[in-house]
Amino acid sequence: MARRQQRQEEADFTARIKELLLERRDRLVASINRELKDLREGERFHLADMDDLAGDTADESTAYMVMEIEQAELDQIERALAAIEAGTYGTCEECEGKIDIERLKALPFATLCIDCKRELERSSSEEGD
Repeated sequence: MARRQQRQEEADFTARIKELLLERRDRLVASINRELKDLREGERFHLADMDDLAGDTADESTAYMVMEIEQAELDQIERALAAIEAGTYGTCEECEGKIDIERLKALPFATLCIDCKRELERSSSEEGD
């Protein structure tokens, strides 16, 4: 009976996470589309002096950086949603153990348990030395 209840709680948690991921995905897609539209419209109506052009270039650069970050998050969300559909959500891709529920609450698209993530970061920092 306890095992059945635990499975139900896990299923409920996964359903809530899926809902949150879908909402976040929709917001990111809308944001990226808005930024692309703004960049396209900015190109059409551009009659300005050199100072304005420099400022516009910096603004465009910032907009592209924001879109890259949003796209990376969107990719992670899509990966998490695929894992939910495959029934592998919450499983560490490295050690195949369970990812702690608190970690998933904080970072719903985590693909590594905290131990594997720390090991990856430690290895990366040692390679950079």
